[in-house]
Amino acid sequence: MNNRKVINNLFSSVTKLIQKLTDEEIEKLEHGKFELVINFQKGKASKNDKSATVIDENYIKAINEKLDLAKSREEGLEIIESSLKNKNELELFARHIDVAVMKSDRVDKIKTNIVDATVGARLRSGAIQGKEI
Repeated sequence: MNNRKVINNLFSSVTKLIQKLTDEEIEKLEHGKFELVINFQKGKASKNDKSATVIDENYIKAINEKLDLAKSREEGLEIIESSLKNKNELELFARHIDVAVMKSDRVDKIKTNIVDATVGARLRSGAIQGKEI
């Protein structure tokens, strides 16, 4: 591989990462209060590669807040379906909220596990405590 192609690939990767930055992160970068880190991965990243999928921390918090307000499992499932687009995002979100995910799990099972661990757990707890939901 010649140097021109290496540099082109590097700038292409950096451009993709910069496009994913939030306005707040760009402002920190502008003021020198932010540091970019380059990670080298084995093999070439594909479009279906999990490491290529990144979910913003604020977005995860927003989904969690919506799930905390859900009054039923069905409403929780709607929130998950509208917020998370594919299996990679579902797996990342599930791992973030400490829900076990196996490689062989299908999308529907992951969604159900997430809803059960969040909305379902809260509903069960309320039912045991005799709270009105």
